[in-house]
Amino acid sequence: MRTSLVITTLLLATGCNAPARRGDADRIVINAKVWTGDTTRPAVEALAIRHGRIIAVGSSEEMRLLAGDSTIVTDAGGRRVLPGFNDAHWHLPAREDAQLQDAGSVEEIVRRLSTYAATLGADAWVVGRGWSPSDFPGNQAHRKYLDQRFPDRPVALRDRDGHQLLVNTRALALAGITAATPDPARGQIDRDRSGAPTGLLKESATKLVQDLIPPPTAEQVRAGLQREMQRAASFGLTSLQEASGGEPSGASFAAFRQAEAEGTMLVRLRASVPFERQPTPERLAEFVALRDAYRGSLLRFGIAKGYLDGTVDAKTAYMLEPYVGGGRGLPFWTQPALDEAVAAYDKAGLQVALHAIGDGAVRMALDAFEHAMTINGTSGKRHRIEHIEVPARADLPRFNHLGVIASTQAIFAGPDASTLQNYAPLLGPERSSRANAFRLFDDAHAVQAFGSDYPVFPMNVLTGIYAAVTREMPDGTPAGGWYPENRISVEAALRHYTRDAAFAEFAEGEKGVLAPGMMADFVVLSEDVLEGPPSRLLRATVLLTVMGGRETYRRESFR
Repeated sequence: MRTSLVITTLLLATGCNAPARRGDADRIVINAKVWTGDTTRPAVEALAIRHGRIIAVGSSEEMRLLAGDSTIVTDAGGRRVLPGFNDAHWHLPAREDAQLQDAGSVEEIVRRLSTYAATLGADAWVVGRGWSPSDFPGNQAHRKYLDQRFPDRPVALRDRDGHQLLVNTRALALAGITAATPDPARGQIDRDRSGAPTGLLKESATKLVQDLIPPPTAEQVRAGLQREMQRAASFGLTSLQEASGGEPSGASFAAFRQAEAEGTMLVRLRASVPFERQPTPERLAEFVALRDAYRGSLLRFGIAKGYLDGTVDAKTAYMLEPYVGGGRGLPFWTQPALDEAVAAYDKAGLQVALHAIGDGAVRMALDAFEHAMTINGTSGKRHRIEHIEVPARADLPRFNHLGVIASTQAIFAGPDASTLQNYAPLLGPERSSRANAFRLFDDAHAVQAFGSDYPVFPMNVLTGIYAAVTREMPDGTPAGGWYPENRISVEAALRHYTRDAAFAEFAEGEKGVLAPGMMADFVVLSEDVLEGPPSRLLRATVLLTVMGGRETYRRESFR
């Protein structure tokens, strides 16, 4: 009877007319604790794969019936197997900069920069990324901290969120930025009491210096893509949704296409195109043609990425009410202009993803999506809002009502020093209580897709899930968690990193769950993260990552 059930499942999954036979499976995984993500059959012991897709799930005994002499047999040893992780908001770092994450002090920043600068030519720009306001005295970044060590060499440091650039006096001089330089549209040059630039540039003002830095070569971008795909696979990621909104003619797009053509893709990648003001019909047609030309399983396009505001740490996220200390942030669009642009993309059949962090920007995005649906008579476009860090409670039901995806970042719930010392004080208690509160989206029945916003934060999925589940740092602080009422379960977090992330890219019929007919994307973990304390998430390591039945990562100790 059990053999008959396996054969029936196989026939339904493959459309074959002949009975299943020994040797049908290219690969089987046995002796596992499989969380399938499939509500109709959430737990099985084994699965079988042929031609990159799952052909059957069930017991180890049943799957062995489909193995032949050439079938690869993976004995999971009772370990936890999950669908491959899907990072719904990821960026490709274009260069290898000095890494300043978690520096914690000005002294450590300067030490890391000095080490990095020693690897460069004498006249090369010193470029870094990852600092937080809490790294500086009084949460105030200033060029004086860089000038003493680098008086004659230009230095440019992006903050962790990528919306602020701290530069030294030499870089300001090269850019011609003085007290008389006006703030650019949608940007701000920070100044001291005398009006002199402090070296801190926000939003579009960063381009005044950024455009002077020599870009990475095409070969550096290509090598970077390969390096980052290898790292992604080591974290169990089998899909990435790139969220930079780059030009289709850019170096990153060229690297994506080259990797697909050469067969070196280690993840499935969906890349984004720009979301522009007043897009022409020709430009929209270009984006549609690109989407239609790439419909394979490894590289796809079809989503347009735009920005509505900045970040809370920079006080440029657009808020409905003033920050503590004043100011409501920096909206990048007017509502009429945004409505017009969203409607144009919507009518062309393109999915739109809008960066909106403050509750004011989130409301603008929701209003624009509702406007597009009304005038175009469209539905099911699955437009997205990225980050949504501080939504107004009244707007939460609109996500489900409008079919808008909540694209959030699990690791943002981790209350690090910057969160507690700068972010939360700027918001105040009431807004902090709804900041990165993933339970609020779940309770509102929104589809929530998790990502990392890498390289803003690490792309380690398990670390992100730990933050969402505990709202604590890995050392257990703060005791009891940061607004612990906003915690979610491990299973909910896994669903957001798999099934829901696939839905966000119109791929729920191909991946996100482990069921017959789906792509064979899965990960084997060293620990059972669905049982025991959340600390298991921090101890767990990825032992094996498989994409389309092909190993993309195997830990050396896993045999």
